[in-house]
Amino acid sequence: MTQPAIKTSSERVFPLSTEAIKQNGPFAKSLSVVDATVLRYSPASATWLFDGSEGTHLSIDVLVLSLRRTLDSYPQWSGYLHMPIGNDHPSASVADHTKRFNRPMLTWGTSADPGVEVIQAKSPHRLAELIPSCEQRASRYRVWDGRVIASMGIFPESPNLALYDRVTCDDLPCIIVQLTTFACGGLAITVKLAHVLADAQTLLTFVHDWATQNRWLVGGAKVEDVGIIERPFQPELVNRAADGDIDVAIPDEKILAKAKSIPLHRYDWWASTDDCPSFMLKSTEIPDAIKTNQSSLSFGKPMPWRQWDILAPVSYYLVHFSREEVIAMWEASVTTTISQSQTTTSSPPKISKLDALFAHLWTLVIRARGLSQQDFDVHLDTTIGLRPRLSPPLPSHFIGSPIINIPVSLPASKVVGPNAASAAAAAIRESMNRYDSSTLETLLYEMAYEVDPSRRWNTFLGERHTIATSWLESRPGMGIYDVDFGFGRRPRLAESLMPECDGCIQVMESGVSNPKDVNEEISGATSRKFTPWYENGVAVSLHLRTDVMDKVLADTLLRRYDVFNNT
Repeated sequence: MTQPAIKTSSERVFPLSTEAIKQNGPFAKSLSVVDATVLRYSPASATWLFDGSEGTHLSIDVLVLSLRRTLDSYPQWSGYLHMPIGNDHPSASVADHTKRFNRPMLTWGTSADPGVEVIQAKSPHRLAELIPSCEQRASRYRVWDGRVIASMGIFPESPNLALYDRVTCDDLPCIIVQLTTFACGGLAITVKLAHVLADAQTLLTFVHDWATQNRWLVGGAKVEDVGIIERPFQPELVNRAADGDIDVAIPDEKILAKAKSIPLHRYDWWASTDDCPSFMLKSTEIPDAIKTNQSSLSFGKPMPWRQWDILAPVSYYLVHFSREEVIAMWEASVTTTISQSQTTTSSPPKISKLDALFAHLWTLVIRARGLSQQDFDVHLDTTIGLRPRLSPPLPSHFIGSPIINIPVSLPASKVVGPNAASAAAAAIRESMNRYDSSTLETLLYEMAYEVDPSRRWNTFLGERHTIATSWLESRPGMGIYDVDFGFGRRPRLAESLMPECDGCIQVMESGVSNPKDVNEEISGATSRKFTPWYENGVAVSLHLRTDVMDKVLADTLLRRYDVFNNT
């Protein structure tokens, strides 16, 4: 049994330039209308595990110093995450969209800034005894039980993050870092952020910036000579992309009607008391500040609680698919889609390799849930990033959480059976294409006028829903396994922590290096070149109800595209 790490210390740290920030402050900024919608989401969390060895530079003191220098680029994250002043008494109509009810904001540059929580911990274990290497997970352990990761105690459970309950914020940080050392000399670097502040892309940007600063210090640079990386905090860029004028008190009903015609799950927490598990009932309560105007509220779709057995045990596995498998499933989907389109006048959608992978996994899940003969709709709720989709596009290093969940819906019987994966892949691509800049600007307008953005949930879990997301990077050198703190090696494991809920699929790079890449790293000739995410295989994190997981892993179709085992 894995003994969890023991916390040895904790402290609050601040940017190195804190005094200068205070002299120019205080500062305050409302988050974007999209950030506000993810207030109930679990934190954006990830960990990087590095092996230790003789000559490896794993100085905790240097890591904390480089973290403080990095916070000079993110001073707002040392600040106070809270709701607008007067949030307890919202007006029926507010012109300024940033002052409406439950619009999170950040204030920083004050003497009351809570700072960043930094926890140090020690584990009695040796990493190699707990975690197979990337290469081992790509060969001998292609299906690996990931629950050991959660049991290691490397993800901090306390303190709570600010607004964890959508209300409490006093002296609570909005970011927590835990540094865990192991008996072998290894180290786990874990970062946990309130989701309203960071999606996966923002988290990766921050950790890469921190690694860069640490690499410079490890290389002998003095901290005063290490430059500050510019990372503008501009949530208003998202809001500017909204259709119409979101700063008038009375919304344009024509735009709202157009928004409501766009396919989305609009589950309403406030309409979902029936069948709700008792321990979640509080989440369905209408805030006191809204109850006074409750008679004027319109309610959305109740959550289908009966479809989700929240108390059922959930398993967590990492499944490796090779490059050849990904290409084979993509080729099968493309070939079938083209063949089927020849009987129609429409052009086939240009299916991506990620579409094909998601479709393959969705098919396996629906089969394992025993829904093959059912005609009701099932949903693959896919997370999409808005940075390249808005007009004008957001910068690739944009700081925030500009994501939404979009539905891909098909009758269950059409997700399973001959050529079902290609039909699912085509449906995924058609849905992805639907959410262009025009569609999104209309949805942004709707979000801006929502009574409480966090009351809506664009996805669900359980029998008929599967959430699909990825941490794949299109920015060269910014992948989750490209993080280089100057330790002289790549991570043994890089992994996010998803909640243990039935129906989560997450895709990441495998971490396996080509021999050519390793030789370039040793020679110092590594360039920031783009490598397709599937080039060295891919790691899929699956969180499924245990009985469903068992069926997925035993399904002969799991490896149907394994050209080596099927020849």
